[in-house]
Amino acid sequence: MKDKIVKEVLDKYKDRSNVGVEKYGVTLERGDLNYIEWLSHLQEELMDATLYIQKLKSELEQSPNFPDGHIITKESWDNADKITQDGFVYVKFNDLTFYK
Repeated sequence: MKDKIVKEVLDKYKDRSNVGVEKYGVTLERGDLNYIEWLSHLQEELMDATLYIQKLKSELEQSPNFPDGHIITKESWDNADKITQDGFVYVKFNDLTFYK
């Protein structure tokens, strides 16, 4: 496969499927759930996802190193490949991304 990212995602799907079969003894081809039950499973997974998002947002917001507001200006961003600010490293890609 040419696209490394796609391969990594496909590998994760395969691993996830194997874990599900080991844990629950069934695949997604199971026939014991109706549409409402499938939708309930999806809803619960999405609710979990919002909790994970909130947890990470809260941790970032409570971090004393998290910059207040937009400290990095467009001008400084346009003129730099990497900016370090209070323990965070901002790396210029297509979007503003920070790493701790």
